[in-house]
Amino acid sequence: MEFGVFVPQGWRLDLAGVNGAAAKWNTFRDVTVSLDEQGWESLWVYDHFHTFPRKKVEATFEAWTMMATMAAITTRARLGQLVTCVQYREPSYLAKVAACVDVASAGRLNVGLGSGWYEEEFSALGYDFRTTRERLARLEEALEIVRALWTQEMTDFDGKHYRLKEAVCEPKPVQTPGPPIWIGGRGPKVLLRLVAQYADVWNFNGSLDEFAPTVEILKGHCRDVGRDFDEIRLTAMSGGIAYDSEDELDAFFERIAPQELDRERLLDFVSCKGTREQCAESIRKWKDAGCDGLVFFFQDIASVGRNESQAEVFKREILTEV
Repeated sequence: MEFGVFVPQGWRLDLAGVNGAAAKWNTFRDVTVSLDEQGWESLWVYDHFHTFPRKKVEATFEAWTMMATMAAITTRARLGQLVTCVQYREPSYLAKVAACVDVASAGRLNVGLGSGWYEEEFSALGYDFRTTRERLARLEEALEIVRALWTQEMTDFDGKHYRLKEAVCEPKPVQTPGPPIWIGGRGPKVLLRLVAQYADVWNFNGSLDEFAPTVEILKGHCRDVGRDFDEIRLTAMSGGIAYDSEDELDAFFERIAPQELDRERLLDFVSCKGTREQCAESIRKWKDAGCDGLVFFFQDIASVGRNESQAEVFKREILTEV
């Protein structure tokens, strides 16, 4: 299996204990460099503007600003977003930005694409949320446009939602035919069909019990569109809290105290938790289910560098056992 991790960004209140915008940005930079040096295979950001699960007046750094910076300060890990909302940026603009970041990173970019789901954020910033059908239709056209711009000298596109005339995207990405496209989600009728048609990698966000039935739906869509299912890598998102004693668990919650999260609710939400062996066994179950990789979010990610953060514990003591 391959393992990735979200860097500190602020969206999930993970920078709430760091005072000042400059200090928050420096924390993101320092932790990102450290995670890259520790050997994480991929580093990730979200594409959101307001904090979650509750909106606070707290910094949330913009995804593609972070992408460009990460391309410059890392040397090993692949870099990605789970996932870029196609409604926040015109797909022609997104293709251009992604191509430049791929060049800057020497071909280490993953491009995650999704239709958007956070209605409150859309409304707050003046974006038209639209219906689910309309959002997915825009995603499909965006997938076609991005790939075309990465591979064609000039691109014409006359869709229902987007139009291009002799559009040029230069430089082209280093990777050919472009960075791997990740699609996240599990909508059974349309979203998984788009995965079957367009994705290099599928990212699942749900429980292990739901994974296998959803994979079967994806296999059906692959048969319908004539795609070899084995061409698509299967990944999932996961939280993680490892503790071998109540004292260790208390220390974790002390580190994230400024985030003001409910202890029991967080423990209930995170499925990969318990002793180090219990966490390793949880990951083995994903592997046995056919999952090729996991992308972790650790609530104390901003504390990397003290040798006690969950990212460091998982990398050093758990993932090596899987």
